[in-house]
Amino acid sequence: MESSPTTMARPEASVRPHRPDPFIVRPTGHRPLPPNPEMWTSQRIGAACGQASAWRLAGREPRPVTIRSDRQVSWGEATRWARSGPPPPRWCGSRESMPLTLRYAARSDVGLVREGNEDSGYAGPYLLAVADGMGGHAAGEVASRAAIEELLNADHLTDGDPLDVLAAAVIAANGRIDDMARADPARAGMGTTSTALLWNGVQLALGHIGDSRAYLLRNGSLTQITRDHTFVQSLVDDGRITPEDAREHPARSVVTKVLQGQSPIHPDYSIIDVYAGDRVLICSDGLSDVVTDHEIEATLAHAHTVDDAADQLIAMALDAGAPDNVTVVIGEFLEADAAVTGETAEAFVVGSAAETVEDQTAEFHQDPEAVRYAPRARRRRRRRWLRPMIAVAALIVIGWAGLTCANGWVRDQYYVGVSNGQVAIYQGVRHELGPVHLSELYAVPGGLPLEALPTVYRDEVGATIAADDLDEAEQVVHTLRLRACRAHQRETTQTSSGQEWLGDDVGFPGLLCAE
Repeated sequence: MESSPTTMARPEASVRPHRPDPFIVRPTGHRPLPPNPEMWTSQRIGAACGQASAWRLAGREPRPVTIRSDRQVSWGEATRWARSGPPPPRWCGSRESMPLTLRYAARSDVGLVREGNEDSGYAGPYLLAVADGMGGHAAGEVASRAAIEELLNADHLTDGDPLDVLAAAVIAANGRIDDMARADPARAGMGTTSTALLWNGVQLALGHIGDSRAYLLRNGSLTQITRDHTFVQSLVDDGRITPEDAREHPARSVVTKVLQGQSPIHPDYSIIDVYAGDRVLICSDGLSDVVTDHEIEATLAHAHTVDDAADQLIAMALDAGAPDNVTVVIGEFLEADAAVTGETAEAFVVGSAAETVEDQTAEFHQDPEAVRYAPRARRRRRRRWLRPMIAVAALIVIGWAGLTCANGWVRDQYYVGVSNGQVAIYQGVRHELGPVHLSELYAVPGGLPLEALPTVYRDEVGATIAADDLDEAEQVVHTLRLRACRAHQRETTQTSSGQEWLGDDVGFPGLLCAE
């Protein structure tokens, strides 16, 4: 039932707001607010607050504060609110009226092909994270472990912007990888993906870089909430291949952005609203490469608990061959009851990060909470000189094989573009990896200026026209020539075979139509 607001004498009449919700916030004190239009405005924050809503004062007159949770609002908070808009999500009543609790689970498996696990994962009361290292045995697992260790500093309830807290942890992780690589030349070039979700009690802050993935399951429907930072994903975005083709593409593991110690870094950041019943999944590509989104959706939707879902997803990856390490971290948001709210949360550290957690618990988490580790097979001890040699050899073989496959695929691609104002055929794909161009000029048929084409075809060639092979590219050029000649020709004749012949007299300089 709505409470009656306390009123004060006012020097003049003003318009009062319509207040359909009992969750009312009004500034305390007797000093005027910063100058704003002398009127009441309402601002609903439904996305951040679920069913709750809030209303703010944008006038000059101070009024008492009434908050359903009996929380008093300081004058500074109220004036900041009047200047910049609605209050932080923690004011919206979700903790008081509809508190949620986060249940979570984490699992990691080395897979059926790899000898070591370069994945690391973490699930705690406020943080869910996965890091997939690269750089071979000598460095990949070190990079992912370092990233998780730094991200753990964000696993606490924050009163500030959760995106700022998460971004600071990601930057710290990148800096630590840089320091470790500088200190040990054998680790130069190591890197890791990083996908993390930080919960502030109402919303999730998402930070993502690399090809690990985050999904949101809501009402039985699965949505990928991250974008893969890979070469193949760029081809999908450009419409050159389909998502189905991307799953089988030989260059699907070529990442374009990771934490590698280089600055600046450009992760993707976003805020996600969560509701009771939502489930989130973060996984390494060891799962998403071999298990389809449809299968993941069905498993997350029907699993009774997050532990069951994690176990089932790992088993599905193993059944599919598991050529890579597999790591899954799952969270579920439930309405909290008194018993759950009072329980002490238990954290999970899995994968490579679990190796040193026992000796570094104080560094991982400031709270004296118990840390449970996923079962992990004891690794064989190796001679110190043997491991770097194996790592270097493996890097050379894998790198050479990957480059050979990618180069072979690129050289089989063609497209039609422009060279010095003439329609031309290029071999490769119209992309760059840093300073490296993935295409080269193959041929300029000649006699086909770009300006001779009708506008619609001119624009298509300017944006490039993809072709599956050389024959198709040449056919595209032939078709373009016919279109240009028909647009400018003055005379046509018939050959003895009855086919149309386009003469030279076409009225456009440099356009050749005779065949």
